[in-house]
Amino acid sequence: MSILDLIFPRQCLDCGKTWDYFCKECKKKLQPHMEICPSCHKYSTDYETCLDCRSNKSFVLDGILVPFSYSWPLKKIVLRLKYYHKKDVIDFAIDRVVLAIYANRILYNKMETPQKSGQEWRVIVSWIPSHRYRRYFVKWYNQSYLLAKDLAKKLNIPYKNFMKKNKRTKSQASLDRVGRLKNLENAFEFKWDISFLDNTDTVILVDDITTTGSTMNEVAKLIKNYFPRISVRWVVLGRKDR
Repeated sequence: MSILDLIFPRQCLDCGKTWDYFCKECKKKLQPHMEICPSCHKYSTDYETCLDCRSNKSFVLDGILVPFSYSWPLKKIVLRLKYYHKKDVIDFAIDRVVLAIYANRILYNKMETPQKSGQEWRVIVSWIPSHRYRRYFVKWYNQSYLLAKDLAKKLNIPYKNFMKKNKRTKSQASLDRVGRLKNLENAFEFKWDISFLDNTDTVILVDDITTTGSTMNEVAKLIKNYFPRISVRWVVLGRKDR
């Protein structure tokens, strides 16, 4: 415990008790999310893309990991991170994500296999980039990057930014399915050096909340257009209904 923690102790985001962001009782209010397919949202073991959706060539994401539903305790974490620029909740949130990863059979196996091949890593963590206008003039930081950085540190694997967002887009939440797809057309592209992806087996993309999965699927398409053998998996804190 640091001196700052003693002077300014952490408080439970729900009931206000000190020393942790969620006390023992309030942690019980975090609602686990059922295992689903990231496309049709029907039940799917280990959050894998189901067989029916794999046959749809327009959806290429291999799986999603959703530890929690978007219930009130998780909303407080996301609001604090996303809109109030409170980076101090990241460590608490990612600790729960790490537990969920090691409880997931497929991701656990990937973490347990030797990660390094020469100077290249088989599994890397990345995130959804923000457009430079939003990053520098609206929010000043990208919460997905902060989550990815902390997750990579706890998993002891590298995090790399190899994409950029080349156009400003509308909020996905305000659009229907057709509008979301059109909104994201040609929104992302690779940065200059992606040679390290030649020996990569899995890319874990990190974000805070998902609704439909359109954004992640567009990024997965970009990766698989160039590296079709790479498994692209998505890790989020929680999911809210449309």
